Amino acid sequence: MAWGSWWRGRSGTGPGAPGRSAERPSAQAVLGAVADELSALHGEQWRVTGEEVRGPGELAVRLGAPPDGDPHRVDLVFLVDRDRPETAVPDRVTVLDGGGADGGDQDPVRRGVEVWASTAGAALIELVAHNGRFAGHLDPSDPDGLPGWHAVHGGVVGWGTGKRFHDVQDWLVRNPVLPALAPALGGDLGRDQLIGVQVSFGAGGGEQSAEVLVHGEPHAAASAALAALDWPRVAEGDSYARTFVLLARRAGARPPAGIGLRAAERT
Repeated sequence: MAWGSWWRGRSGTGPGAPGRSAERPSAQAVLGAVADELSALHGEQWRVTGEEVRGPGELAVRLGAPPDGDPHRVDLVFLVDRDRPETAVPDRVTVLDGGGADGGDQDPVRRGVEVWASTAGAALIELVAHNGRFAGHLDPSDPDGLPGWHAVHGGVVGWGTGKRFHDVQDWLVRNPVLPALAPALGGDLGRDQLIGVQVSFGAGGGEQSAEVLVHGEPHAAASAALAALDWPRVAEGDSYARTFVLLARRAGARPPAGIGLRAAERT
């Protein structure tokens, strides 16, 4: 299974066959992978401290509540300020296993966390760094964004098998999906700042999947809208992609008090 990431220019090769991890990974394995991936991405030290990973200042990542009956899923919660729960942004990591011997990191936990770091982690670090190094900024009137929202767009990661494994990733890079999903997402997303939107979809082996998570939870209408778009369904092998957009705040809304969020207001 090959995979690559776009936005920061990283790419690599994963295991030769996709699959799912049979057991839920330990908390320490996940937190250790988060610390390593964010340290490499950020260029700053992230350390496991107790039951969380702490970065510079008040940044932190914690494990979410274990989902019932799904050993392949791990929920991560990024906190802009670890002492303020209103700054939490949850997202989901899918732990993919694989065999094969064509090189690359075979650890399914680290592979799943790397995908999270390249998409959600990059957008959330950019929220604080605010220098365009980690992710892109979209203002409320940007045609590639969500109307009425300041947003930070993380990387676009793709994976799959066969000669056309990159087709869905390439399509997603060329076709921003936020404008297409806007009618389904609607105007009320439950809060006016710090909303994560994960988009993941693809096809292979005669099957396809398309899912949109809003603040860590499936959004049925947006998922159906994503499934209806004309992204490529490969005939041989499979091709999948994922991205993450942080809706930093609604236009006109004030950032959370006491937190210097200037995200998506670059000039």
